[in-house]
Amino acid sequence: MVLRTLVERHLKLFVRDRWAVFFSLLSILIVLMLFMLFLREAFVLDADIDGLDRLVHSWIISGVLMLSTVTVPLGFLGIMIRDIDSGTINDFLVAPIKRSHIVLSYLLAALLIGTAFSTFNLVIGQLYMFIRFGFLLAPLSWLWTLLVIVLATSLFASLFFFIVTYVKTPNAHGTMQTLVGTLIGFLVGLYVPLGNLGNVIRNILSALPTLQVASLFRIVYMADPLKDIPWKTLETIPGVPYFMRTRPAFEHFMGVELELFGQTLSLGVLIVVVFAWVCLFTALSTLRIARFKTG
Repeated sequence: MVLRTLVERHLKLFVRDRWAVFFSLLSILIVLMLFMLFLREAFVLDADIDGLDRLVHSWIISGVLMLSTVTVPLGFLGIMIRDIDSGTINDFLVAPIKRSHIVLSYLLAALLIGTAFSTFNLVIGQLYMFIRFGFLLAPLSWLWTLLVIVLATSLFASLFFFIVTYVKTPNAHGTMQTLVGTLIGFLVGLYVPLGNLGNVIRNILSALPTLQVASLFRIVYMADPLKDIPWKTLETIPGVPYFMRTRPAFEHFMGVELELFGQTLSLGVLIVVVFAWVCLFTALSTLRIARFKTG
């Protein structure tokens, strides 16, 4: 009952700020359209290959979908910053409430908001794909994508909760949002494909949860488009970049499949690793709140 009350309180505070909700939704649309208008040009080929344009769009949309699981929970946790700044957090700490419940209340609220906004992102992306290509994800792919959204949002909610406990003011939180929003595109290999980076940088990025989550989204979201490409035909067309001549080359170059120190990270391994990250940061967050002092 206490946990549910706290979650409802956090959600009401967020929804009450209608402009924040509006601009959060608008930012998703803007980012999606900007990537569609400009990023896709970097991968357009002169060759008229069935499914190739859809494949590029699927890669972009899966990356943008992943971004919302990062930025939305971070923005939502501004509520916790305001609670710390105003001293409201002290009321929770001195109340007969388990501190683990305080952590879970923020995490669950961030998970609900992040999942809702990311699902909106998924629907808009699918609407775009249907209008442009007449393509929709298969029902099983929808389910898998929604599960990845929940897992990814849980990860970044717990990660940023732990980080946010060290941030004391709304201004600092705003600066942090700006930095994350600027860097996240590079960390997931969206601005610069993974294959354009050196081995050391690729291994470092592959070890980070950001790229691991991005790979999860790409594996699930791009499964059907990857099957529909006539890879044998691409091998025979002059001028086609080497990373688009075969499916394995494309998947490794574009960060669909990750290699860490020469070992390919399968879908099952990635799910286990991301779940382990969630457990780690949730435990660290609980430990951090347990050491919080009132005042």
